[in-house]
Amino acid sequence: MTQARFLARSPLVLAPALLLAATLAAHAADPSATTDPGFVPNSGQINRGTAPAVPSTKELPPIPSPEEARAALMAPEQGTISVGANSGAPSAPVTTGTAPAAPANPGPIGATLQTMPAKFSQRNDVLDRLPIMAWPLRLDQQQRQQIMQAVMADKSQAVPGAEKLLPAASLTDEQQKGLRPLPENLQSIPGLKGLSYLPAKDKVLLVRPDIAIVVDQISAS
Repeated sequence: MTQARFLARSPLVLAPALLLAATLAAHAADPSATTDPGFVPNSGQINRGTAPAVPSTKELPPIPSPEEARAALMAPEQGTISVGANSGAPSAPVTTGTAPAAPANPGPIGATLQTMPAKFSQRNDVLDRLPIMAWPLRLDQQQRQQIMQAVMADKSQAVPGAEKLLPAASLTDEQQKGLRPLPENLQSIPGLKGLSYLPAKDKVLLVRPDIAIVVDQISAS
């Protein structure tokens, strides 16, 4: 008997082949019998492999106010990098007064003000809850006062309904008619070039006129 005939008649060789043939025949007889029991042929239904997730009933954290967002964005950069909780780094020597206390949660090693996870940084927690379109412009207190004074000198009438608008809001066609160009003496302030303003009660809305979107607000107080 040749080696080929021996292998062909060997049960160890025939068993896997017979099992495969039986499986293919079963699938051919019943097209719905697949490895994805949730799949229904010719219906477009897709088996996702898991049960649909139940929507969470947990309340979402509140969106920060424009004032909170500006305070977080304008937080001073300390210029320091976290070295972790157990770095063993020596503390700064005390000269006069009281040395600043070490942060309770120094965060991951190498994290900076910009990259610190929100759970370790109140600043980043505030900004993470704010839509990117609603981030305020980097305007300090002096620049905001300058804008408010220049707009007040324009003596433009408040546009009805404008007081309800917030950063990232879209203006209606009627509100767009109330847009005013920013005074010339404000064009030198970084970030204001090309913007218009919409006068509102007790505040000024800075608007990108090409897309009619509010990019910032300056409150009177």
